[in-house]
Amino acid sequence: MRRGRKPSKDLSYRDKKIIERLNSSFDTMSQLARKCGISKQRIHQILMRARKLGYVINRPRLLARYHEIPQCEVCSRILQVPEKESLITKRQLSQMLSIDYRICGWHLNQLKVSGIVSKKFATLRSDRLARALQYYRCSSLSPGAVGRKFGYKNFYSLLSYQKKRGTAVERMPNFPMVVVMKRGDQTPLPASISESSS
Repeated sequence: MRRGRKPSKDLSYRDKKIIERLNSSFDTMSQLARKCGISKQRIHQILMRARKLGYVINRPRLLARYHEIPQCEVCSRILQVPEKESLITKRQLSQMLSIDYRICGWHLNQLKVSGIVSKKFATLRSDRLARALQYYRCSSLSPGAVGRKFGYKNFYSLLSYQKKRGTAVERMPNFPMVVVMKRGDQTPLPASISESSS
């Protein structure tokens, strides 16, 4: 006669949560084990038991071989972001699309490998640098003034490095020019503007 508890016919609440995390996140079993405070072997045992009880296990890491870009919802949302918005980080992209950072990065890598998206898209690592480069492209300020505004001592060298990497940091040709004038200065207006104002 066997002693001990009878095996339960379903997973415990904690084990169900672990299976949900395995199915929804890109964590490896060892990473998940550290987060849950148990061993990797115990995660493996829970996984095998869940399979025996009929739970569906769809690990995101194993979905790469079955990934079809035209049918993927995340990939289609990434493709809606125009290429001209290349001066963003992966974190900004994931926040813009309301997608988990790691899932967004994985799908972005799949698009880059397939050649649909440029390899330069969303490669910046610093949010502050991305904002500074975006500001530089759309403003008439010098690199030194933009650097001082965003806290960079030598923004010009960062700018030249990004140009060497092939990042599109050229100024936009149609940005509005803002001219700051002193109170006493008067500039002659063109004839068409002066006639329409009078």
